[in-house]
Amino acid sequence: MPVILCFTVIASVSLGVLAAYIAVFGILGTFRHPAHPEPAPARPRLVLVPTQNHASGD
Repeated sequence: MPVILCFTVIASVSLGVLAAYIAVFGILGTFRHPAHPEPAPARPRLVLVPTQNHASGD
């Protein structure tokens, strides 16, 4: 009788742990970011070149 009881407890705990792992990995897989995100639209490059002549205070 004690062997059957121990086996039942170990089996039910193992099944619960396995079900929890499957549930967590399923939820993470559902809300995972896509492997290849869509590229952002290309913007013109900003170049730090002066385009105007500013007065120097003279």
